[in-house]
Amino acid sequence: SFDELDAGQEELQDGWEKKTSRSDPSQVYFLHQQSGKTQWEPPLKRPRVRAPALAPHLSRSGGVAGAGATASSGDLFAGLPEAASDIAPTKEAQKIPEPQPKPQTHVRALHLLKKHAGSRRPSSWREKVITKSLEEATHLLKEIRKRLVACETKDKLRAEFERLARKESDCGSAQEGGSLGKFGRGTMQPAFEEAAFGLKVDELSGIVSTDSGVHLILRLE
Repeated sequence: SFDELDAGQEELQDGWEKKTSRSDPSQVYFLHQQSGKTQWEPPLKRPRVRAPALAPHLSRSGGVAGAGATASSGDLFAGLPEAASDIAPTKEAQKIPEPQPKPQTHVRALHLLKKHAGSRRPSSWREKVITKSLEEATHLLKEIRKRLVACETKDKLRAEFERLARKESDCGSAQEGGSLGKFGRGTMQPAFEEAAFGLKVDELSGIVSTDSGVHLILRLE
């Protein structure tokens, strides 16, 4: 039984002995030899934590708990309110939501433009009349992009982009190494704006097509 298990493992007070009930050998009680006092609960040197008084179903006839009470935790604690967990909240529960990043209002970028016959204004400082097709302009830009992607560092990438823009770009910004400075939303053509704002800092775009021609964009900030 529950009491037998504990009594066998815990030391009784001096003068007490454990006895087996004659009427029910499965029951045990405790006898003090000098006084003749008997009780169901083991008189331990180190007091056992008692069940709360508000749980009368744990006692026999409203008195002390019977020695034959089952050791099943389901029966022993039936009807008691569940103790609140004192386990510290997990990191997941303590996690504070990260603040949402502020919407980007401006970017700074370089670009390299290749115009073609279908461009809005098929003329540039490089060619008075541009006759190449969209496919030809796209091919030229892809070859330029291969050279840029081969750059090992962001500094080399920026330097090479500026060098090629001065030489190859059909935009007036070529003289500034393709620099467009800092610009906000609503100032560029939609496809160009979407691509520029969608880049990470120091990221090179793919081919971007607008009414002006085809572009490469390098975001600086």
